[in-house]
Amino acid sequence: MLWVGLSGGIGSGKSTVSARLAEHGAVVVDADRVAREVVEPGMPALAEIRERFGPQVVGEEGVLDRAALGQVVFADEQARRDLESITHPRIAERTLELVSDAPADAVVVHDIPLLVELDRAADYALTVVVDVPADERLRRLVELRAMDPDQVRARIGAQATDEQRAAAADVLLDNSGTVEDLHRAVDRLWEGRLAPFEENLRHGWSSWEELADGATPTENGRCRARAERSLRRIAGVVGGQGRVTALRCEGDCGGRCELVLPVPADADLQDPAVVRRLARVGFVVDRGLVLGADPRWQVRCRVEESSPGPGA
Repeated sequence: MLWVGLSGGIGSGKSTVSARLAEHGAVVVDADRVAREVVEPGMPALAEIRERFGPQVVGEEGVLDRAALGQVVFADEQARRDLESITHPRIAERTLELVSDAPADAVVVHDIPLLVELDRAADYALTVVVDVPADERLRRLVELRAMDPDQVRARIGAQATDEQRAAAADVLLDNSGTVEDLHRAVDRLWEGRLAPFEENLRHGWSSWEELADGATPTENGRCRARAERSLRRIAGVVGGQGRVTALRCEGDCGGRCELVLPVPADADLQDPAVVRRLARVGFVVDRGLVLGADPRWQVRCRVEESSPGPGA
């Protein structure tokens, strides 16, 4: 299974991308849909919301009045935290259920608008961001959806910037052209990256290839961010704090990196649970190394026992 995070700003065309991926066979888990589902009439979360915030936030037909609830929580930080304490565990539980129900060979796409704002990029094997300049998104939302320009500007301003999304993206999908252009880009992504990435993980294959001696290291900002994100993904499973020791970029953030990660003495790369968690974020274990399975981004991480501190 390949776990993919998909995001993009309002009006970016994220829904078009998720729909096209579904046509290819991806299992799409829509974060907004899950968030609505857990507060439907009869659900425990809705009863807790009514108890905490009062009957005025639930309409006559027993449906959550989002506008009324919004007036309460957006002006009160503690109220917002209380709401999140009710809804977030249910959202996480339902998301896990949907992912667990997916076939073992599935590409599972988590359509999550706030991926960047919540700093979730390292939770996935691959992050895909749909990229459209803010002024073009404004134009589309006003002309095609008849939205109020000031409201659109406010919503865009409340989200992550284009630069922040680009820094968090393993794949940046340009949607400044036509729908047909975007479909073709998604098709290429599926055939050239997502499908082979999933196959590699399912079979325990890495994408690492040795280079001839003397290969020239190169890097850019996005490539460096990608290497650091790879390190975070691995460290999130086995612990420790590591470093990037070599980096080579090959256009559109493809390339390769080498990492060193000192880990606690009790970290066990042979533990099946550790192997499964590494696979969830895009890595396989081979002869004591953690290797990437992404066909466009090769990773080799040497895991070593961390040295005891002074006085240990």
